[in-house]
Amino acid sequence: MPLRRIAYLLSALCVASACAPAGPASISSFSPTTGPVGITITVIGANLGEVSAAAIGGVNAHVVDVSASRVVLKVPDDAVTGQVTLTSGGTTVTSRLRFVVAAGNANVEATSGPPAVPSNAGYSVISVPTARGTFVVHLLKERLADVTVKTVAANTSVCRADCPVKPLAQYAAENGAYAGMNGTYLCPPDYPDCAGKVNSFEYAVYDSNLRKWLNLPSLATTQTGLVTFTGSTPTFYRRSSVYARERLSLAPITAGLTMYPLLVQDGVVVNSESEQSDAQKLRSMKGSIGSDGVHIFLTLVTNATVTESAHVLRALGVRDALNLDGGGTSAIWFDGAYKVGPGRPLPNAIVLTKP
Repeated sequence: MPLRRIAYLLSALCVASACAPAGPASISSFSPTTGPVGITITVIGANLGEVSAAAIGGVNAHVVDVSASRVVLKVPDDAVTGQVTLTSGGTTVTSRLRFVVAAGNANVEATSGPPAVPSNAGYSVISVPTARGTFVVHLLKERLADVTVKTVAANTSVCRADCPVKPLAQYAAENGAYAGMNGTYLCPPDYPDCAGKVNSFEYAVYDSNLRKWLNLPSLATTQTGLVTFTGSTPTFYRRSSVYARERLSLAPITAGLTMYPLLVQDGVVVNSESEQSDAQKLRSMKGSIGSDGVHIFLTLVTNATVTESAHVLRALGVRDALNLDGGGTSAIWFDGAYKVGPGRPLPNAIVLTKP
């Protein structure tokens, strides 16, 4: 083949592929979405290989590592809660969500809306006024820095029928926990539709003791939300499938579970009514797990729909929250006794221990 012809072909290949100009930089997500100063966060996106500067809440952040699809940043000591920005080739791109600085002396950008309804650490029963009405709430609230959050299950592998279950008190005793709450939806024996799959659950649960995901393929479900914990740092996802795609590039987690829907994201009630089941739109006890960046909130809202439960959490100052089971499964354990429940025996649960 003549040299001129070879040069032409190489030029064509260059233009069509590697030598073609890259598109603009973009941010699709980052993890974790909340945490103290000094940690690193991983920003996922496209065309990030030329990122030269970054900031969190307008404060410059050190760029630790850069590749085409991700950038690792260190949260600066003087960070404030705010959006993540990356500068590449003179252009700055901004994340949709804000990184929440979870530190006692952190500066936090002002947010719209009324002040949060006051609540104390520990267990309490409070009335929470919202635009949707006033609701009685069983609240378990603790500082994230003061507890270890564990998600645990009765089974050690995938179970589709006649699955093992335990009362919440047993989960607490086995894990040395002083507090806990019921976890995901399950298929209870008193539901006719659950014949042949009694006590199974369709959701992905990371067993903190086994250090592995149960029902791992469920992470890829497009409708479910997700909460994970890396030590005392929670991260909430509207779609667990986002985490499923990125998890191998993220820091190892210590707890996590999927459920639906995500209730609150970045301080805003998620509009999920088109995705909700008929039962979720009926009033009953509704469970949830949430965080304001400093505290964990485990709540049971009485006589509420899922959407009303989300408004309650927003009124409490929660920035991110995920729906949990409720109804006849509702249970809260605190300081050696049931505060709600015991409810049904559980295939999985959330428990709190002291570090």
